[in-house]
Amino acid sequence: MRNILDYFPEAISNILQENIDNNTSSLEEIRIRVQKPIILKFNNMEKIIKYLISADEILSILQLVCENSIYSYQNQIAEGFITIDGGHRVGISGTCVIENQKVINIDYINSLNFRVSRQIIGCSEFIIKNILDIENNSIFNTLIVSSPGSR
Repeated sequence: MRNILDYFPEAISNILQENIDNNTSSLEEIRIRVQKPIILKFNNMEKIIKYLISADEILSILQLVCENSIYSYQNQIAEGFITIDGGHRVGISGTCVIENQKVINIDYINSLNFRVSRQIIGCSEFIIKNILDIENNSIFNTLIVSSPGSR
């Protein structure tokens, strides 16, 4: 958890740490939006932190995520997310810049969504028998579809 909090200015990092407390293993997302409260999404609940994020703070956080070189992350930003240390993803939203029917950048970034990665041991046990073709030592053609956060 410490590595995610390192991407925030110290004051915000301290606020997050106080509100995450001992729930680090169930934290799924940290939602940051301009002039909106911070939302922490846990496995079974959401916690609203009454701290309004400024546009400058969003930019500061993005600078930290991009290792102070937003330009070098332009391709990832155009994809709508950046993968950070630990496999966590930072979703980015703002105004898309489109060229030749393709997003080439996102301007006026107004929201960042930190998605916490984690291993879930045993999550495939229920469906693995439907995916493995033991007889032919192969895998069946499989498409797994679920809503975000499903288990």
